[in-house]
Amino acid sequence: MTIGIFLCMVVLVALAATFIVLLVKKWEIDLWMQIHGDEFTSRLFGCDFCMSFWAGVICALVVVMITDSAWVFCIPVFSAPITRYLL
Repeated sequence: MTIGIFLCMVVLVALAATFIVLLVKKWEIDLWMQIHGDEFTSRLFGCDFCMSFWAGVICALVVVMITDSAWVFCIPVFSAPITRYLL
């Protein structure tokens, strides 16, 4: 894989993660989880950066299943700040 493909994948994962986080907020799943979840879940859904990272992990997991390349798991580290900025 070239650096160009990697950067494109980072941007695509960041955009997909942004969509997921915005959808979670629109459907107020984050508020429900903060109220009804345990302490860890409440903190997780109260932090945009945390939700950005874990949404990126979910998107990267899908990319790993498609490409069969384990190195894709480093993408959420680079896509989380982009996702956080887009929110």
